[in-house]
Amino acid sequence: MSKNYSSDPKGRKFISATAFLLTIVLLVLLNILRLYALDKFPQYMPDTPALPVRVISALMIIFAAVYVVFIVLLLPMWYKSIRYVINEKEVISYSGIFTRTYRIMKLSSVQHAVRISAPLSGYTGFNFIFLKALGGTMPILFLSDKDCAEILELFRERCETKAPQPQGKYFVEYSPEESSYVYTDSSDILSSREISEIAEDFDSVTQLTFEDVSSGQLSFNDVEKESEDEK
Repeated sequence: MSKNYSSDPKGRKFISATAFLLTIVLLVLLNILRLYALDKFPQYMPDTPALPVRVISALMIIFAAVYVVFIVLLLPMWYKSIRYVINEKEVISYSGIFTRTYRIMKLSSVQHAVRISAPLSGYTGFNFIFLKALGGTMPILFLSDKDCAEILELFRERCETKAPQPQGKYFVEYSPEESSYVYTDSSDILSSREISEIAEDFDSVTQLTFEDVSSGQLSFNDVEKESEDEK
């Protein structure tokens, strides 16, 4: 099953509003400096504004142009280009305006996921997930709270289904307390095939179950087999 995610538009709006306010503040400050320079240096160039005035005016034009090009035009286009696809095998990230950047990471290679949320992330959309794998990191940027939590839940569920199973060799012992046959890790004694052969010697053994994965122990359920007459 494939799921698609995109950047939260609230993040773009927050960046645009912040950049607009900063640009206005810079233009106001530069205009104050320009008026000060006009009053301070008119005697040097009566017919033409002095050099400090021309420099400040040029800076005002540059800041205004940067805001229009990058914040008004390019930022919305870049935000709309961000897409993430998560399916059963891989995570795909692609973005870009003039050139497209694709990143693919296999789910089986993901070691862990890190979430970073800025203050008031529910209003700003500043939620980030970094997928860590051997040899690289894939960022998933500017997510809503809902999408961020859903992606982390997908990885948590996957980690649970991929829980490591005990491996190695075991030795069978009867536990009076458990009323069952318990296999304990004993690497130098038995192989998995030998354990299966031992299990066949016990008529009451019908199923192998994991009792305690962390301690590396297995136990056979002590369930009586049906006799041929009862079948």
